[in-house]
Amino acid sequence: MKKNEKITIFNIVLVMIGLLIIIHWSTIIGYIGVIWTVIFPVILGGMIAFVINLLMKRIENILYPNYKNKLAEVTRRPLAILLSFAIILLVISVIVMLVVPQLISAVSTLVDVLPEVVANLVSWLEGQEDLIPIINEYTSNIDWQSILSDIISAGNEVFQRIASSSVSILTTSVSAVTNIVLALMFSLYILMSKEKLGQQFNDMLEAYLPTGVRNLVLNIFTLMNYIFSKFISGTVIEAVILGLLVTIGLSILQIPYATMLGVLQGTLAFIPMIGAFVAGAVGFIILLSVSPTQAVVFLIFVIIVQQLEGDFIYPRVVGDSIGLPGMWVLFAVTIGGGLFGITGMLIGVPTVATIYSLIEIDIRYRKQVKKSLVNDNRLDKNKTEIKLLNPLRKELLTATEIKALQ
Repeated sequence: MKKNEKITIFNIVLVMIGLLIIIHWSTIIGYIGVIWTVIFPVILGGMIAFVINLLMKRIENILYPNYKNKLAEVTRRPLAILLSFAIILLVISVIVMLVVPQLISAVSTLVDVLPEVVANLVSWLEGQEDLIPIINEYTSNIDWQSILSDIISAGNEVFQRIASSSVSILTTSVSAVTNIVLALMFSLYILMSKEKLGQQFNDMLEAYLPTGVRNLVLNIFTLMNYIFSKFISGTVIEAVILGLLVTIGLSILQIPYATMLGVLQGTLAFIPMIGAFVAGAVGFIILLSVSPTQAVVFLIFVIIVQQLEGDFIYPRVVGDSIGLPGMWVLFAVTIGGGLFGITGMLIGVPTVATIYSLIEIDIRYRKQVKKSLVNDNRLDKNKTEIKLLNPLRKELLTATEIKALQ
């Protein structure tokens, strides 16, 4: 069979597969959902292990820079894992203690003053009859008390629905706890034997794949590890800086709940783009219950800080290798969140950044090859074959060499 005939058959098969996927899309999505539910603890465990490993390696280097005796070899990994989990749990506990009590207090204040705010708004509108006649024209027939009653009734209905669905919430919580426990167990196994697992994976690639394809796979994983590591460590540093800036700035401006709002702003910074809007909206609504003027000041301050963060802090802390054009960041957050919820939002940006880098490497290489062939008068489209991501097929690269390729 000739090469052109093989290519034609291959294209026909691809089209048929594409049509089958389109026709049975809902069924395929259903199966994907079932598979995702089953393997989610394993994936979550891998994600936890990856994050813990970043901290664990630093702890191992600090506690055991040159371990040689048997005791150090035995205790090095368990102690580093234990300290890593302890540090992360401590950070989470501090965040919860700083945010939750003040958030409950702020929400309670908001609920208490809401009727008074509505009443003041009604009084203000009624007092503008002579100044702004059009307001009175449109509001004279509005029953504000009825609207307030409807709002209160709607709130009661929401609380009743929450109470009635407590069994469902409990079931979901039990399932979530089970997944977290399984994920933690998987992460511990991965962390304790990561070198052995890595060697097994490398042996499998060496046994079943040609050298070029094996190098390509390993180099892609090296690139992913570099981008994800830089994204996570950089985002943590960025979140701390952002939280401190907001906390200190709000304290200077004497805005209530400065610590809680700063911690909330820093914590939600882990969700690109959307996190900043959510934190700003929550803070604005809460401060409305205290003082509309302070709410507006807070909003202006947060916009200024976010602009500073986007233009100076993020590019320098996280790095240009992770930074994507705004459209692609929004794309990554939207698609990731739509498919996998919060988890998808968190991993969407580094995943798209990896794909973006791979495409950039391949396009740059192909342009260089074609330019070289044209200059040498050797370009023959029927004979010249440019393999996909050929630079990553040649040899295994270090993270530094991967960075230079980008």
